[in-house]
Amino acid sequence: MRILMLLAFGLCLAAAGPAAAQDRDAAQRLALAGQYLELTQAPNLKKTVEAYFESLFAKSEAPAEERAWLAENMTAAFEVAMAATFAELTDDVAEIYTLQELEAMIAFFDTPLGRSISVKGFDFGIRMQAVMMPHLTTAFTQLGEKYCARFECAAGAGGLTGKRIE
Repeated sequence: MRILMLLAFGLCLAAAGPAAAQDRDAAQRLALAGQYLELTQAPNLKKTVEAYFESLFAKSEAPAEERAWLAENMTAAFEVAMAATFAELTDDVAEIYTLQELEAMIAFFDTPLGRSISVKGFDFGIRMQAVMMPHLTTAFTQLGEKYCARFECAAGAGGLTGKRIE
């Protein structure tokens, strides 16, 4: 009986070893994910976002005081939204990237070149979104037209009934 108990105890310890190592790896990845997001998003985000909104509102015909208020408050609102977004994405980053990948990305983005690329990546993302929006609008309009050509579309309430036209 003692031998069976010792064997069972040994098996439990053997199973706990890899699980504990996996837990440590997951905890390390989570910590590094937070560090990666902080490093790639936080340092120059406020300046970049502020410059973006200032240039956006500079094109407006609104009075200067209103443009300045909008730029300042949009920047603050954007910062709050981004902080919440990064907090929610930390688990995803830890899940997607390996420990080695996170360490490599942190090492890179902690350099002057990495910081420069990070700032430019944000600017590129904004430009990509601006360019993509008309294309998405066109694509989804065409998709809706195809859907209505194939299925019955009622007016109002989204227009889609899901009835197939034969």
